[in-house]
Amino acid sequence: MGSSSSSLSSTDLAFLTSNTGMKEEEVKTYFQKFKKSGDPRKARISKPEFCQIMSECYPRTYKPELAEDIFRIYDRDNNGTVEFQEFLVIIYVMSDGTKEEKLKHIFRIFDSDGDGSITLVEMTSIVSHLYHLIPEKEREEVGSPEKFSERIMKEMDKNKDGNISEEELMSAFLRQEQLSTLLVNKVMQRAVTAQVNILKD
Repeated sequence: MGSSSSSLSSTDLAFLTSNTGMKEEEVKTYFQKFKKSGDPRKARISKPEFCQIMSECYPRTYKPELAEDIFRIYDRDNNGTVEFQEFLVIIYVMSDGTKEEKLKHIFRIFDSDGDGSITLVEMTSIVSHLYHLIPEKEREEVGSPEKFSERIMKEMDKNKDGNISEEELMSAFLRQEQLSTLLVNKVMQRAVTAQVNILKD
């Protein structure tokens, strides 16, 4: 997606200003900061570089599997790297998007095979990657990662087909279902921290 070179083309700039509502200067500033995070000649961040950034954000609670889960929200074309356009669109959505727009992107973190639905296996995977972030007191309440996953599936899976659609995840969060909200907020928090760290001076 977009140019992989170290400069921002006028086409990219036009695309980003029209799709994010940001001013040209703001986009250029973000671009300069973004270039510092990965290979500056390419202006993109690979999965290992992204995992390194996440480990610096969370030295005590870093888990490579969770960093890879979060990476999926940014790598929108699934090519294994985050290009600047992908990154900036997510930044915009996470800061200025509606709840629904944010949840659409969060869904990608859960849907690890990209088939448009979340299975119990995928849910258990993300829950086990995040479980260490849940406070001790709440862990007693939610049970083991497997139990927690089953309870979330039950909470979200309104048509009882054993899979969670994007709409079901959204509506569970918007209904403020307790476990769904807890899990989605933890994921969102990590995704936002990654962008803050990538854009630091």
